[in-house]
Amino acid sequence: MTNNFKNNIEEQIIPLPKHLKDILIPIGDSNTEFQLIGKIVCRCGSEEFTIEFVGDDSNYQKDDVIKVAEIDENYFLIIKVKCNSCNKENLIFDNDYHGWNGFVCEGDSRKLGRPETEDWQCNKCQNTNHSMIVEIASNGQDDFIEETEGELDREDWTEAFSWITIQVICNSCGETNNEWISYETQ
Repeated sequence: MTNNFKNNIEEQIIPLPKHLKDILIPIGDSNTEFQLIGKIVCRCGSEEFTIEFVGDDSNYQKDDVIKVAEIDENYFLIIKVKCNSCNKENLIFDNDYHGWNGFVCEGDSRKLGRPETEDWQCNKCQNTNHSMIVEIASNGQDDFIEETEGELDREDWTEAFSWITIQVICNSCGETNNEWISYETQ
């Protein structure tokens, strides 16, 4: 990532969470304080990943969305990607750490170990080679400051986003799911 690109992002007020700042590249020109759309790009430059997740895909054919999984009376939704070029893993989302409830409320399940992930396979061709686009919605910096009553650092407002939507595209057959994950975090 070039320094000019990083400087341009820092000058804009967009909800780019810290854990995604090096791998979520904004796309389009409609990114604002309240919405960010970007593609996941590994630091090595690759856009092809194996998606690893913890979630409930039991009704996927019917709903076409991955839901929170209940495991031993705890609830998990975890999305990681593993680069198909350099094998670097990146955490995209963990409902216990990211978004409003994960960051601001800090639930009890943070104390638990993270469950094992499984690889996502394309419904059409069963391949595991995918690209990913992430959309993050936020209620904005002022809302964060008002709701947290100054108890959290003002600079952390981007961590408390209200919604995440993840689009996955199979790099083998082109199968696309625009809302593979669509999750309200508050």
